[in-house]
Amino acid sequence: MFPLLLALTLLLVGTVLLVFGADWFLDGVGDLARALGVSAFVLGVLLAGLEPEEMLTAAIASARGAPVLAVGNVIGTNVTNVTAALGLSALIFPTTIDRSVRRQALIATLVSVIPIVLLFLGMVSRLAGVLLLVVFVGYTLFLFRTDQQAVKRMAEPEADDDDDSNQEGHSRPRFPWQPVLLTCGGLAAMALGGPAIVEGALRLATLMGIGQGVVGATIVSLGTGAEMIALGVSAARKQRADILVGGILGSFAYNLLVTLGLAAAIRAIPVDPHITFIALPVMIAVHLMLLALVWYGKIPRIMGGLFVGAYIAYLIAVVLV
Repeated sequence: MFPLLLALTLLLVGTVLLVFGADWFLDGVGDLARALGVSAFVLGVLLAGLEPEEMLTAAIASARGAPVLAVGNVIGTNVTNVTAALGLSALIFPTTIDRSVRRQALIATLVSVIPIVLLFLGMVSRLAGVLLLVVFVGYTLFLFRTDQQAVKRMAEPEADDDDDSNQEGHSRPRFPWQPVLLTCGGLAAMALGGPAIVEGALRLATLMGIGQGVVGATIVSLGTGAEMIALGVSAARKQRADILVGGILGSFAYNLLVTLGLAAAIRAIPVDPHITFIALPVMIAVHLMLLALVWYGKIPRIMGGLFVGAYIAYLIAVVLV
């Protein structure tokens, strides 16, 4: 009785942390973006897209002589983020995407070409892993710099209009503690909630006698993407698609460059042909669909349903094939 109660408690606690964490993050990141002079989209890329638990998992697996596990984790998480997280968000509330997202989406796609080619070649060497880490550093710096310039150009007309109304005194701007605390607190809550759900689901699956293959392809893949799924639901309610899309694009590039790169830098990674046959083409296909929708400017509810359906079909294919 106690193991079952523990599993259900972990699931409940993880769900609560994810829901509240996503709300705190969305509330804080908008104000923080304005204070830092960057768009909420780019802050979503840099904060929601970063997944330290994925990087740590890949590093540990590689150090213990099982680097191939990192590849499945990278690809599965990317598929889950687009199909389950974005799909569920659009299914709840149709998503409108600003035109300014196009450039950043294209950049995230271009920097991801190198690791995708390496995966198709069947081997990611240690040198290639270091190269992927360097590419990510350059990508992040370029993204932050170009976005700051864009925000400054957009803010210039507003600054001219506000000059007349803001001449009563020049007080030193205060550090935005509240949005920083909300943003960091939300990230921390989501980072704790995701593993709690995974652990609870694994314990429950063991008690129910579900096979490890099925657990890995369903429950664990959902758990690794649970933070983004929770963010997607909150983004739908608060109509903040820019942060969600930024987080998904950031996670896509981060997983392929940092998670995969770090694992390969520790130990060269041979790629399982089963992954290149099913999972990798699916990841590329759903990302290209997202890129097309970014250019279209919106994700209607029917596309959200198709994404969710694609995720279910992906799970079935991975388990049965």
